Amino acid sequence: MFKLPFFRSGDENLFEAILEPTAPVIDKLVKDVGEGEITTVLGKRNKVAVGVPYYEDFISRLVEEKEEIPHEIEKMIDDYDFHFVSLSCSFLPDNNCRFVWARFGVELSARSKSGTVLAEKPIAYYMFPDEVLSAVRYKRVVNLESGLKFNLDVVNAGIELGSGESSNFVVYDPQIFAFGIRRSNVAWDFKSTKEKGIWGNKSCLIQVVQAPKNSKVKGRFLLGAEVEVVIGKQRPIRVPLSKRKDDRIVDAQYDLSG
Repeated sequence: MFKLPFFRSGDENLFEAILEPTAPVIDKLVKDVGEGEITTVLGKRNKVAVGVPYYEDFISRLVEEKEEIPHEIEKMIDDYDFHFVSLSCSFLPDNNCRFVWARFGVELSARSKSGTVLAEKPIAYYMFPDEVLSAVRYKRVVNLESGLKFNLDVVNAGIELGSGESSNFVVYDPQIFAFGIRRSNVAWDFKSTKEKGIWGNKSCLIQVVQAPKNSKVKGRFLLGAEVEVVIGKQRPIRVPLSKRKDDRIVDAQYDLSG
């Protein structure tokens, strides 16, 4: 059993990116809302901040904590390494804007010790959370069940916690959907609800990554969103957003293993 990392709002970000509409989206908006209103839309600065990833060797941690290595993984440890990776992000809407959908993902790759990009890519052997349909609060202590299932104990949502206790829990808000298990491209989709929009910190997005033996895992982050923008007294309009073209900070590959 081990404890999930705790990210505070003041923790360092890996980078912050402004999301913008693409040229085809802008052309459509001009037709829908007119050139006058499009200036307001283009002036918005809706941002996504990506937190510094937390990672460690998964097998070493299990051995250290005297946890049993899952049988399926044990059969592969001569050929593959396994890494525990916890990601975090924050959605920062501009004034009169509201995120209604967002995607936070990562494209995995591997390099040899000499820095050569390997043809065989790492895959997400496991992801958590995979689906959240209502707000859930978990204890951060993780128990491993057979088949590498992370058993996080659910906490009664009605229990009030003091500020000093918050580091012992992680909250997943609705709606979250994960996809990409056993693939090198993985993502979590966030959808707003009537009660809850998409904003603030989203932490403890967990992967166990299976990578070629003795390789270094790299990740390129994949970002996308849709916002509702209020323009004057008009009803809100939905605007698809993506990263800026040729944004080197977003397009860079970042370490996801030691």
